[in-house]
Amino acid sequence: MDNINQVLIVGGTHGNELSGIYLNKLIKERLYNIDRASFSASSVIANPDAVKANTRFVEQDLNRQFSLELEANSKEARLATEFKNNYCANNPLIIDLHNTTSNMGATLILLSNSPFYKKMGAYVKQRMPGSNILFEDRKEWNEQPYLCTASQYGVMIEVGAQAHGSLQFETLELMKEMLSLVLDYVDKHNLYQLSNLANYDAFYYTEEVQIPMDHDGMRIAAVHPTICGRDFEVVKTGEPIMATFFGFDIYWEKENDIYPHFINESAYSSANIAMALAEKKTVFVD
Repeated sequence: MDNINQVLIVGGTHGNELSGIYLNKLIKERLYNIDRASFSASSVIANPDAVKANTRFVEQDLNRQFSLELEANSKEARLATEFKNNYCANNPLIIDLHNTTSNMGATLILLSNSPFYKKMGAYVKQRMPGSNILFEDRKEWNEQPYLCTASQYGVMIEVGAQAHGSLQFETLELMKEMLSLVLDYVDKHNLYQLSNLANYDAFYYTEEVQIPMDHDGMRIAAVHPTICGRDFEVVKTGEPIMATFFGFDIYWEKENDIYPHFINESAYSSANIAMALAEKKTVFVD
């Protein structure tokens, strides 16, 4: 693949996720360096109106407005069109910064399983062993709805746990550390200096778990207390994933081990999503 000569760092795709918003501030004030020898970089706030209101979005989730079939029918859909027109042609790589209320630590979300991304995951994991590498690659690139897929290459950095509308020093530091590693990787990729990348374990998204509801649209269960706050920890066949309000549990019944994440993410509450699930696989670096 061609070298990447320009990188765009994006904060404020969700206006109440302050880690990326404040990292953008540090970049603008030259308190955090994003340039490297082989490329230049810039940063931008994606949804300034949502940032000003300290809310996830104004009308629709901006981070779901970037697949080809979507049409401009909301403020954020129009903003997505403007973003593509203004930034994507000159920025082949977009790094989108997020934080989550789930206890996911530092997670690098990769939307393709190509060698470029598998090597990126290896580079980050070797230097930040406590991080999580999550592949969400079940859709083709142009079918992905996320802002970072508006350009030729893109990744998301997700840090947590952090309440929306709040800022925590430790999660901001996790974001800075992971972003620095991604930028270093791109630089070494451009300079043909990548070597000694080892195979590693990563997570591959499989499905979401819906919260069961009654006929009045009220929940009849919650995430089981044994897995709350334990993102990316294994759940085996026969172990509970939900606790009902009637005194019995709902168990994981499939044969494969699964790894819940985005557990009790507050932004997904309106969609009654309890958690996402992933399988763990070894990534073999080509």
